[in-house]
Amino acid sequence: MRIEAIPEKLIVAFVVVLISYLQLTTNFYVLGPAFGGWTTMFAQKLLAPMNILLISLYVNYYLACITEPGSTPEGWEPPYSIMNPDESVPIRVGILGPRFCKKCDSYKPPRSHHCRHCGKCVLRMDHHCPWLGNCIGFGNYSYFIRFVFSVMGCCSYGAYLLLWRLQRILDMRKSPWYMHQVSTTELVVIGFNLCLIAIVLLLVGVLAVYHSYCLLKGQTTIEGWERTKTKRLVNRRKIDPVEFPFDIGFYHNICSVLGRNPLLWWFPKSSPGDGLKYDVKPDTDPLVPYSWPPRDPKDLGPSIIERIEQEQHWEGKKLVRRDSEGYLVKEITMEDRIRMLNAESIETEHNFVLDESEWVDEE
Repeated sequence: MRIEAIPEKLIVAFVVVLISYLQLTTNFYVLGPAFGGWTTMFAQKLLAPMNILLISLYVNYYLACITEPGSTPEGWEPPYSIMNPDESVPIRVGILGPRFCKKCDSYKPPRSHHCRHCGKCVLRMDHHCPWLGNCIGFGNYSYFIRFVFSVMGCCSYGAYLLLWRLQRILDMRKSPWYMHQVSTTELVVIGFNLCLIAIVLLLVGVLAVYHSYCLLKGQTTIEGWERTKTKRLVNRRKIDPVEFPFDIGFYHNICSVLGRNPLLWWFPKSSPGDGLKYDVKPDTDPLVPYSWPPRDPKDLGPSIIERIEQEQHWEGKKLVRRDSEGYLVKEITMEDRIRMLNAESIETEHNFVLDESEWVDEE
């Protein structure tokens, strides 16, 4: 059975039960009594790091689940300069006009994508997460990041304490002075909890490593795939060279998600900004953030040239027009047409398809 077939509320309930089980049994049944009582100062001191991370885990998970990721405001349009570009600006192959969502019948802000689960365009969409029952986007990505790292820290420290307790039990059993019999139930709980924690660390660890990379590179999961495709198109000389515009350096990339004050990066707060505009690299073409990712010219096909010729025949030469998908694009010159039609033939590329269970982007 695929996870998409399970109601998201049940998945979220399972996550909450799992966290609660590990917290209660580890804190109160195993470690508390082992440290002389859960309320003793010694126990509180040793368990404090784990419990602080548990609070962070609960708070950020809750906020990631209930916070709206953000959607396109009604009537939003790109700036006038983008909608009406200067005719003297050279045309770059692959860089078209502002993106338009046919499902929402509206323009797409930079970095937004349409999610079929949510039925709307999500601002700075990363992915749709069934484990949170929510889309991960501009509004809640910072909570998601803090949740992931809280899980890693809490489970790692909890596993260390459980292994310490298990080692103590084994050492006591080897001692000739060992008198107290440790219950079989405690040993079973320790072993079972360690297995669960190992599974969680393995699964969430993959997320932590990948999203650490995304955070440093200033990209989302979707944009990571888009950058790979764009690099392939540039290497094959199918489009003009273009850089990912939103990577503004490691430190500033982190600040764009977690806030500008490093002392508050662990404090649960949303990302700065409105989700409609983002800082870009210096000297970036203003059109690139609104048209990213570049499109493969072969996806346009000869039909686009035929439509241009028809429009020119009936309506005269046009500097700007809108294609069938709502994109505003400049007229293609004869040089551009010859370049597109004479592009070298290559084997059919694997379609750039993201997991439809998580997102669908109609571009």
